[in-house]
Amino acid sequence: MINHILLIISSVLIYEFIRYTKFTDIIKSNLKIYQKILRLFKFKNVSDFRKEKLLFNYLKSLFTLSIKIFLILILILIFMISLDLLSQSFLNLVISIFGIIELTLVVIIYHQLRKKINAKL
Repeated sequence: MINHILLIISSVLIYEFIRYTKFTDIIKSNLKIYQKILRLFKFKNVSDFRKEKLLFNYLKSLFTLSIKIFLILILILIFMISLDLLSQSFLNLVISIFGIIELTLVVIIYHQLRKKINAKL
């Protein structure tokens, strides 16, 4: 019972953390930079010096975005491990099929409730 309550609370907190950090926007930006890099290699009429300069700037941006993604995932993992210290079988529930289904349902229901509450405001 405690594990299910922890699962509900943790899924809501992680959902809000992901929205607060704009994790999906970071992922989209990361993918856009990958697309730009691939397009850069397709251009034949651009000089090598210009390609090097653009590639360096893209890679610098890609590195910072990747570090942000990594840190967000590490923070979520640390949060999950700390919850596992409260209840020894919490991670077993999260990894199980039943836990994944419950987690998915909680996030979908919470997302729909949040949408309805924000629409009324």
